[in-house]
Amino acid sequence: MQQDSSYCHLFLNSNPWFSAVSDYSLQLCLFLQKKEKILYCAEVGSTHMDKKCAELNIPFTHIPIHNQSGYNFFISFFSIISILIKNRNTLKFIWVFEGREHTLCCILKIILPFIFRNIKIVRVRGQAQRVSNNIFSKFVYNKLTDKIILAAKCVKNRFGFELNNKKTIIQHYCKDTLFSNDEIKKYSFNENFPVISKNKLVFLLIGRFDEVKGHKNILNSFLNADLKIDSQLILLGYKANLNINKIYSHYLEKFGQGKFIENLYFLENRECNKQVFIVENKINDLSHLLAVTSFGVIPSLESEVICRVGVEFLQSSVPTIYSSAGALGEVFRDFPEFNFKAGNEVELTKLLEKSASIFLNTTNYLNLKKKTYDVGSNKYSLKEFSTIYEFINSQ
Repeated sequence: MQQDSSYCHLFLNSNPWFSAVSDYSLQLCLFLQKKEKILYCAEVGSTHMDKKCAELNIPFTHIPIHNQSGYNFFISFFSIISILIKNRNTLKFIWVFEGREHTLCCILKIILPFIFRNIKIVRVRGQAQRVSNNIFSKFVYNKLTDKIILAAKCVKNRFGFELNNKKTIIQHYCKDTLFSNDEIKKYSFNENFPVISKNKLVFLLIGRFDEVKGHKNILNSFLNADLKIDSQLILLGYKANLNINKIYSHYLEKFGQGKFIENLYFLENRECNKQVFIVENKINDLSHLLAVTSFGVIPSLESEVICRVGVEFLQSSVPTIYSSAGALGEVFRDFPEFNFKAGNEVELTKLLEKSASIFLNTTNYLNLKKKTYDVGSNKYSLKEFSTIYEFINSQ
């Protein structure tokens, strides 16, 4: 997209994939671009941000800030300087989301302080890693960075030193999710497999197939739970470090029946009326699947900071069972009765059984769905980012 010279916000993101942090940055863009002009910078080829920005009509330019070779460092260095000079009369904020660009901007600020006289460096941190207590980190965060936005309280707890509270704020992930259509009663992944039915107790886990996401825990608990109703469990995500074929083979013996076609695996225990769908693929009609989902499940063992799936569940009126990992307890603080200790399959099994009891009581279940939607729309919609806007514009 053609650059002009009147941008107010410069976004720099070196994240190599469309992570939760990257999604957080895009939601910020959607909010801010209604007020002021934005330019988003990332590395084409190493990220998907150029395509995402094109979809949302956000101005984008290529800067090689991910693969930081010496050559790319200098290209990034001078590209940013060029943008700063061209927009010197309007640029007020530089947003950074990873350590690479954060460090790069701090170096620029030291070398060229006159350029940064009227520009604030805003660091958005949503990573689960600990920040060490050392002179460099303290200097970068407490001296060179003007505003710090943390995606959860648990992120602040992972700093090895005290942050300047006057320039630090906590703001959870927010977005505007289209509410699911109540008229949808069934969903099908493939004509060769059973349909997902709204009349059944349907659990949905969305997340990459990774050891830390708790797929094995939910499979074990689902198998052991006494649900007293026809039940379906859907595991939806992309491949990471879990071998889906091995998982399917392992649980096929336990469930008794199964089949698979390409990236879709199906398990069934006919005696207990339980079905499992393992989908290693992206689907385009997620809102339709959410419309027939009874409960979301987030059984993560660790590393849940930006809980975008949790927010989508809330805004889609899908009550959710969640573990104690990361910031899940913060996002779902209005639903403590659905929390279990991360990795505890006994507690998870009991909550699955509790959810079945609620589902069978239509009045209680509909009231729970209404509360879920109200929390999602009132606490995690994009309008909540107005707090951030006021914060970055304060002295």
